[in-house]
Amino acid sequence: MNTILVLLVLSAVTALLVTYARHDRFAGPASTSHPLDELGPIEERFHLVPRG
Repeated sequence: MNTILVLLVLSAVTALLVTYARHDRFAGPASTSHPLDELGPIEERFHLVPRG
C-alpha cells in the first residue's frame, strides 16, 4: 500500500515539475512573437481592422 502511495505522489510531483518546466518563464522575451505583415505589427491594428 505504501509503495502505491509513493508512486502516485512521485508521478504527481513529476507531472507538476514537467508542467512548470515547460512554461515559458524559462525562455525569456525571445519566446514571445509579434506577428508582422507589410503594414507593421498586427496586434496594434486589432482595434482598427476586425480580424475574424
